[in-house]
Amino acid sequence: MKLFVLLLALGYAQCAPSNRIVGGSDATSGQFPWQVSLQIDVGGAFAHFCGGSLIAADRVLTAAHCVEGTSARDLRVVLGILRLDHVDETEQILSLSSLVIHPEYDGEADGSPNDFAVLSLSGTANTASSAISIIDMADKGDDFTGEECTLSGWGRLSGGGISPNILQWVDMKQISNEQCAIDMAEVIGGKIRPGNICVFETGKSACNGDSGGPMVCSGKLAGVSSWGVGGCPPIFPSVYGRVSEYRTWIESI
Repeated sequence: MKLFVLLLALGYAQCAPSNRIVGGSDATSGQFPWQVSLQIDVGGAFAHFCGGSLIAADRVLTAAHCVEGTSARDLRVVLGILRLDHVDETEQILSLSSLVIHPEYDGEADGSPNDFAVLSLSGTANTASSAISIIDMADKGDDFTGEECTLSGWGRLSGGGISPNILQWVDMKQISNEQCAIDMAEVIGGKIRPGNICVFETGKSACNGDSGGPMVCSGKLAGVSSWGVGGCPPIFPSVYGRVSEYRTWIESI
C-alpha cells in the first residue's frame, strides 16, 4: 500500500504538501508567464514553498493546503521568475492583501477535497512584461481527457531528491477520473473525486514543491497541483484540482 502526500516544497510526508517535477526539463525565461513562486517568511528571509497561477492582474490561484494555517502578511508572490536563487530583471514581487481558502476544503479527508485558495495581491501584475501574463481558466464542462497537458513548478526532481533552482516543466497525458481511480486503488487515502483531474505517463510526475502550481491543457488552466503518492514514484498519476469544477467559486472571490 502507498500513502498519498500533498505536494509542498518544505518536505514530504503523509498528508503534507509537494516539491519538484520528475522527468522534466528546464524552462526558459517567459515560457510560463502565468507561473508564480509562492514564498513564505522564514526568520526574516523568504523561501519558495508552493507554486501558483496568475488568473487576474491582482489574483493568484493556488492550493488550499499551501496556505492553510498561514496569514497573508507572512507570504508574497514572485511573478516573472525563472531561477529561485537569482534576481532577474523580469521579476515582480508583490505582497498579499488577503487569502481565501475554499470553505469546504478538508485536508484530513481522503483525497484532500476542494484544495483551492485564491490570493489577492497588494498591487497589480505588470502584464506588459513578456515574462508575466494572465492565463485563462478552463470553462465549466471542459474535460481534456487524452490530451497532452503541461505541468510546471520547482518541485523535487525525485522523491526525497533535490529541488531545482530553474523552473521545470513536463508534458503528460490527461487521463479520465475513472482510470485514475483504478490506478490509485491501492493508495491509502487516494480517493479520486469529481473535483480532481489527473495526468499520467511512466517516468514523469509532479513532486514535493509543485503544490499549487498549474496544469495547462489546450492553453487553459485546467488543474492546480494537489497530491500524489509518497516518494513521487513516476508509476502513479499526479492528482490536481479540476479548475473547471470550481471556476464559479474562484471568480466570486
